[in-house]
Amino acid sequence: MEAVEIAGTVVFAISGVVAVAARPLDWFGAVVVGVVTALGGGTIRGLILGVTPVFWIDDQVFLITAVGGAVVAVAVVHAVGHASARRLEESLALIDAAGLALFAVVGAAIAIDLGFGAVTAVVAGLLTGVGGGVIRDVLSGRTPLVLSGEIYATAALLGAVVFVGLYELTPVSEPLAGVIGGTAIFGLRVLAIRRSWSLPSLTRAA
Repeated sequence: MEAVEIAGTVVFAISGVVAVAARPLDWFGAVVVGVVTALGGGTIRGLILGVTPVFWIDDQVFLITAVGGAVVAVAVVHAVGHASARRLEESLALIDAAGLALFAVVGAAIAIDLGFGAVTAVVAGLLTGVGGGVIRDVLSGRTPLVLSGEIYATAALLGAVVFVGLYELTPVSEPLAGVIGGTAIFGLRVLAIRRSWSLPSLTRAA
């Protein structure tokens, strides 16, 4: 699962930088946003599960990967300009969906490997998947996707439940359960984006 988590780290580092591409930030500020986006969900997971030091301190490959991904993204955004960066942000929605799928499954798997129960594993997967994106959206001055009616956290929750259910209740192996759960997240998120699906709002429009 470490390779999967590293892949997700790169994806979210890039998404964090692209999210603030149109903001008047310097390179260092953009890299900070990218790194925090990449490491935020896993950090929240570690603190809630009582795993200290958190993963990127215990294994600094993740921190180095996040910084590297953010620096490359900053260089690309600077080269293509803000207008192209906006188009890049639109296309990155699919990559962000992949990162959501990767992190949600990894978070749930780590909780199971640590000996936690199914419910805790699902929650850990959800927080790992959406945590970095929430931080990214707040830092970029946008309403977090989890609060805007987007099928984002819902997709992560569904995939985490599928993964944990298959892994805990059936003879399906962890890698295969991860593929199935991750595919469920990615598929639902992509369908929601392309068909403009959203959750009903809390109150009726006036």
